[in-house]
Amino acid sequence: MTSKKSKKTKELAPWLGLDIGGANLKLAHNSAQAGWSKSLPFAMWKESQMLAQTLARAINDSPEFHGIAVTMTGELADCFATRAEGVARILEQVTQVFPAPLVCVYCVDGKFRSPSQAARDPWIAAASNWHALANWSRRLLPDDSASNQTAHGVVVDIGSTTIDVIGVSTSQVVTRSKTDSDRLKRRELIYTGVERSNLSGLLRSVPLHGKPCPVMNEQFATTRDAYLWLGYFDDQHDDTQTADGQPATRNHARYRLARLVGEDGSTLADSDIDAIGQCVMGKQVKLLRRSLEKVLGRIESQPRVTHMICSGHGGFLLRQALEDGLLANRFGLREQIWLSDKLGEGLSRCAPAYAVAQLASEQSIA
Repeated sequence: MTSKKSKKTKELAPWLGLDIGGANLKLAHNSAQAGWSKSLPFAMWKESQMLAQTLARAINDSPEFHGIAVTMTGELADCFATRAEGVARILEQVTQVFPAPLVCVYCVDGKFRSPSQAARDPWIAAASNWHALANWSRRLLPDDSASNQTAHGVVVDIGSTTIDVIGVSTSQVVTRSKTDSDRLKRRELIYTGVERSNLSGLLRSVPLHGKPCPVMNEQFATTRDAYLWLGYFDDQHDDTQTADGQPATRNHARYRLARLVGEDGSTLADSDIDAIGQCVMGKQVKLLRRSLEKVLGRIESQPRVTHMICSGHGGFLLRQALEDGLLANRFGLREQIWLSDKLGEGLSRCAPAYAVAQLASEQSIA
């Protein structure tokens, strides 16, 4: 028989969550006291064979953990011929660092599987991080059991590459989607984010000297440049993961944005660059509003869509989308829960990794 003491130790067992993406690796510890998380760039399409080595370095300063919970989207990287190959090779790399019995893989049916089980059934392990976040986030909704009603909400996660918009209730993740293509068609996945999106793919034209000017179809600038210029991101002088290889600073962003219209930073005024940046933001806000309308409109108990749960590091886009109050009034939204306030900026940015660690910890004591 398990003693009370041993049960308590099991309940407190720490877990490490890994969210393995195609462009970033995110790690988070499930202990609120530890508050440990890490987000680092990782170009899966170029460096897939370096995943194990990168993970080993990344956990050097992690607090103690007894298990590893994995979720992924990196299997879509074009270095893998198929997504099945991607899942298998990612898990092969993970288990070079962590013993396979300590690793569990989150799947889009809400269950965990061993690495070998996930590799044999790759489509339910692939692109699962959004479901992990939504599944954990529903615990933040109010408990309406006394009124015999189910509270509904929507999770919005805005990252560097994508935006997820996911319906939830206190009892389940409210979607029929299982794959990325499902979510794209249902407007639950917007394939644009606040850092990596190529502006020539996002926009057909931008304002220049008071008139629309078509943009050049080259990767001269990304959304990160717009938000560096507009002041939403701080300069990162040692970060050269940019379109031209120059530092991620506001001044260099000026030159990258100017190239979109065949100019350079010395030929355009600040007001011209401002107009380009605002056009980028306006487009992404419009896409987000459209997605929210679609997702919120599909939730059956519309008067009970009371809460919006917000994570990632692009919250400024969501604030703009909600600024006029129209969405809140139309769907009955009355409260916003910002994970950056509840967990801190670091864990909010790594929210799927934190969520999958929490879910694994819950399962281990069930």
